[in-house]
This record gives sequence, structure tokens and C-alpha cells, in this order.
Amino acid sequence: MERVVIPIYFDYASTLCYIAWRIVSDLESELGFEALWKGVPISLRDFKARAGGELGPREYQKVMMVVAETGIRVTPPKVWINSDAALMGAELAREAKAFRAYHDAVFRAAFDNALDISNRDVLADVAHRAGMDRAGFLADLLSERMASRIADNKREADEMAALGYPTFILGEFPLIGIQPKETMRLIFARYIRQREENPGN
Repeated sequence: MERVVIPIYFDYASTLCYIAWRIVSDLESELGFEALWKGVPISLRDFKARAGGELGPREYQKVMMVVAETGIRVTPPKVWINSDAALMGAELAREAKAFRAYHDAVFRAAFDNALDISNRDVLADVAHRAGMDRAGFLADLLSERMASRIADNKREADEMAALGYPTFILGEFPLIGIQPKETMRLIFARYIRQREENPGN
């Protein structure tokens, strides 16, 4: 039986998406589904989230509330990250069959190691460690070859009403935001069971 696929609209600039990645990474192997991560820059949703702009007190408070609820310790960056290159890099990695290694490493670089993932050289190092050709990766980033795919992701997200970060698509229904691991386990398990019992729906 094929694994159930759960699309997730996300951005590397979002601390909440980092928390979601930590939770989903555990549950994906435990429950046997496939997370399909689709990047949409948060700056396209919220003009206040422009790269380099300060993270406001409201956003900071929201993140810290989720940190308290989930128990996942992370310090939000003081300014919004420019994630455009990182997201295009994710699509290059998907094409090269290196998505998972690249994706995990970008989240770790941004939130565990406080590296600047807007820097193309940082991303090229990540891509190289994920098994990609460094020079080719940099050339593709500079050409913005994957910009159209990011635009497609945004168009899909709009159609699915995926207006928050992260958004999980459970069939026809968007689940916006991240909950504690046990809650997400119950939600995913119920959805997977429904899909397995009614594969055509």
C-alpha cells in the first residue's frame, strides 16, 4: 500500500515551521506517511515579514507560546530571514533527489546553528553536503531557475486556503499552525486511517 502523502506549505523563515519540522520528522517515520514540503515565502503573505525587518513583539510572543505548548526549545531570530534562495534551493534539491538531506540541514543551519541561510555560499555548502554539485547549485540559484516553481507553490497554497505557517493539507481541508506532538499524532493517525479505509476520497 502506498504511503499517505500530506502536503505542508512552509517557509524556512518561520520559527513555527521549524517547530513543525521537528514534530513531523518524528511522526513521519512513526506513522508511515510522507510529508510533502512546499515552500512559500512568508513575505508574500505578510508585508511586515520583509527580510531584515525586526520580528515584532506580537510575533515573538506567538512563537514563545508555541514553544511552551510543544516543549521544543528554539529562539526566534531577531529579524526576518530572507528565505527566497533557500526555498529555490529546496526545489533544486528535490530535482536532484536530495531534498530530505538539504531540507533538514537548512532548518538546522537557520535555527540550531544561527547561520545566514540567505547567503548563497552557506546554501551551497549545505547542498554539497547533501550530495549536490556545488558549482551547479550556485549557478542554478543565480539563474533563479526555480522561481516559477515557488510561484506555483504559492498559487496552489492560495487555492487550498493555506494562508498560515505551516499549513497541512488533510484531503480538502487546511490545518493551519502546529500543535503539540501528541495532538498532531492523533490528527495524522485519524487522517491516515480515513484515507486507508476510503482510498478514493
